Amino acid sequence: MNSALQISCLMVVFGCLLGTGLCQTDAEFTAKARQMIAIFGNPSVDQYTKGRNLPALVDFYQKYSNRLQLTPQERANANNVVRRYRMQQSQQVDGVSAQGGFWFLIPLFAPAIAEIVKAIATAII
Repeated sequence: MNSALQISCLMVVFGCLLGTGLCQTDAEFTAKARQMIAIFGNPSVDQYTKGRNLPALVDFYQKYSNRLQLTPQERANANNVVRRYRMQQSQQVDGVSAQGGFWFLIPLFAPAIAEIVKAIATAII
């Protein structure tokens, strides 16, 4: 009887820890989603600001892509943008990471970025 009580208490503790972890993840997801929408969903934000925040959008997409409702075509486009971005970031010039930005390519990838932002908005509503 004593071991059954200990095991049940241990399971309750694990359940509380897991539940708290999921709540923090949801709060983090919502906060970051709103931040991405404020930057990439706002037409008054300039291209430089969007370019400067593109790494955050890519990281957000890679971390939470399974929570975003995208069609297979939209997901393929988003994955293509992420792949191209990662390739651009991994390029080296004379053994040093290339400087400059990917931000000037934002207009080319605007449709895929808009799909991601739309999916983010749908996920937090």
